[in-house]
Amino acid sequence: MNPAVTPRPAEASRPAEPNPLARLEVGLSALVRWNESKHIRTELAARSGHDLPPSEWRLLEHFDLAEPMRISDVADCLHIDVSTVSLQLRQLRRLQLVKAVQDTRDKRATLISITPAGRSALATVRAARRELLAEVFADVPPSELGAAADVLIVVQEHMLAGMRDVLDSALTD
Repeated sequence: MNPAVTPRPAEASRPAEPNPLARLEVGLSALVRWNESKHIRTELAARSGHDLPPSEWRLLEHFDLAEPMRISDVADCLHIDVSTVSLQLRQLRRLQLVKAVQDTRDKRATLISITPAGRSALATVRAARRELLAEVFADVPPSELGAAADVLIVVQEHMLAGMRDVLDSALTD
């Protein structure tokens, strides 16, 4: 196994924090650091044939989960500036991973939508990420991986509900 993706024994033997939210935060933070590390990004690019910065992958994953959205609504949902979203979209548009579509409710507005090429790129990167995760978690029993996945899906559902709340309030304003 690659030492860059394997925890050192000292880290693995630290006593667990008793607070469940603190433990969740530590685990999520470690997963994000792993996913965004230079080594993993390089390995994902080599295995998938796609090389984008983590912020652009996150944005593409956002469009994969959401309906077509205005750039300003994306910025609100992700709690980032419109200028940041626009900058990240530049490369995604150039690679034809997202496209602009006309808003049917407001002909003056433009929405951003993921393209079939964007979904394909995500599928390839996710498959490569699963390969790397399989290497990292090779010794973890499937039942433990399943329990961790269940918790993370609940986290995702709460985040998506929050995103929908932001969109709903933006539409009613």
